[in-house]
Amino acid sequence: MKKYFYFLFALVLFSCAEEGTEEPEIVTGTSHMDQETYTETEEALEGLRLNGGNKWKVEQSTHDGMEEIKSLVVNFEGEEYKELGKEIKGTLKTVIDECTMTGEDHDQFHIVLKAMMKESKALKKGKSTDLVKMNRYLEMYDKHFEL
Repeated sequence: MKKYFYFLFALVLFSCAEEGTEEPEIVTGTSHMDQETYTETEEALEGLRLNGGNKWKVEQSTHDGMEEIKSLVVNFEGEEYKELGKEIKGTLKTVIDECTMTGEDHDQFHIVLKAMMKESKALKKGKSTDLVKMNRYLEMYDKHFEL
């Protein structure tokens, strides 16, 4: 009978320890994101790579637009995500309108641009209420592009 009791006790103890374990959240750079968000951002950036170990070149107007978006995101306070999405989308539109880039530099930048456009649209429509993805896209811009 004692063996049976110890067996049950060990089984209960082991199962209780397992209940509290959860999948760890992914931490990349300064962004803290759950697995689903991490997967979505990585899929949105699929194909993005460095230029033989170096950063791709962007033109001044593109760089200025991306710096403006970084400033909007970094200085954002409050809950007006729709307004922020509208501002980011407007800045991205200006970047697109002023872009004269061509070639692989342009194609690589377009991967980040497309992801940011999608996220700015989600913010603008109120479908996104955090800046985790946008921060990730800005991090990848910094990692992959320079003047």
